[in-house]
Amino acid sequence: MPGEVGRSGKASRPCRAHEQLEGGETVELLLEPREFRLLEGLRLNPRKSFSGRVRGERLTQKKGISIEFADYREYAEGDDLRHLDWNVLARLDTPVMRTYRDEEDLAVHLLLDASPSMDFGEPTKFDAATRVASALGYVALNGGDAVHPRLLGAKQPPHPALRGRASFPRLARWATSTTPQRLNASTPLSRSLREFAASSSRTGVVVLLSDGLDPDAATAIRTLGGRGHEVLFLQILSDVELDPDLEGDLRLLDPEGGEPVEITANSFALKEYRRRLQEHNAGLVDTIRRIGGRHALIQPDQPLDLIVKDVFKREGWIS
Repeated sequence: MPGEVGRSGKASRPCRAHEQLEGGETVELLLEPREFRLLEGLRLNPRKSFSGRVRGERLTQKKGISIEFADYREYAEGDDLRHLDWNVLARLDTPVMRTYRDEEDLAVHLLLDASPSMDFGEPTKFDAATRVASALGYVALNGGDAVHPRLLGAKQPPHPALRGRASFPRLARWATSTTPQRLNASTPLSRSLREFAASSSRTGVVVLLSDGLDPDAATAIRTLGGRGHEVLFLQILSDVELDPDLEGDLRLLDPEGGEPVEITANSFALKEYRRRLQEHNAGLVDTIRRIGGRHALIQPDQPLDLIVKDVFKREGWIS
């Protein structure tokens, strides 16, 4: 599967950085000092061009006022004479205007799945998602992008946009402020995605961090593409989910609230499970490709440096 990363064992307990906010609150920044150094100088690398609301550091193809020359065009009545090329006018007696590529901020939506199924594994899928979301958020903030964090699964007011490197502690506080158990999310992933797509949120890059186990996830993701977003889907599944090693009579509990199911785990049942999971994931990958997005599959214990190297850099998510 594109972007899939192999396991490399569990890391020792990290020594993560902390920072004190105004008012004396101390926030764990989720990343280790060496991981901050790893992310320095990197930027998100979207394939699409989006219009921004405030002037930022990212060049787009939209013509406006900036420092980078784009093209010439004929003068039209009412044009700003500050952008008239006086040298061309003096030589050719023809008024022409200089146009520029506009510098705008990019809207980066961090969509973090907080449904009960994410509270599984050691570390949990949700814990892994918060760390990766923090890393990509740090890259976006350093690049001058506008970061819009959002928890999926429960009704919550929109979080204000975060801008600039100094906003990272607030992003970390958001990421560590709750867990699936505390949130008690009841809205399925697919419904949350449709609600986001139907909202007034700016079109931009959507970074979705989820296990993607909702059977209707592919259809919901398609709506994001129809809305004009560029989707980067980081799917997080544990090794037990990918390749269960179980046998005997089992009673399966659905953390999303479904009815318990009793099965006999034998080679035939496990083979059918793997087939259905592969089929489901293949549908997600196909949908992402069709809407011009990117997909990668990782495991919760995957070290961040390998994710950065083997997914984000190799697959062109960041540069």
